[in-house]
Amino acid sequence: MITAQVLKGVHELLLEHGVEPKQDEELGDFVARGLHIDARQANILLTALHDGAPIDQALAAAEIDPKIAGESNLLSDLARLVGGAAGRLVSESRRTRS
Repeated sequence: MITAQVLKGVHELLLEHGVEPKQDEELGDFVARGLHIDARQANILLTALHDGAPIDQALAAAEIDPKIAGESNLLSDLARLVGGAAGRLVSESRRTRS
């Protein structure tokens, strides 16, 4: 499950890239509009990245053409944000168990 912190970061990132949310829009739809993909792909991509998948594996899981990654600064920024947050969450949980 994607954390509230990650959701907030994704929302802010999309705003920074000029993508404005529509009223009552689901996150997957919001991300999909920003990346020009469908909501199913956006949800799979976000989940895979959050679960620690590298960008190429997340793209494959979501059936997104890898060429988009090279052309989209938003996608690269999104992958860094979600993957970085997931890495911090894993790190923090390991520290609290020690």
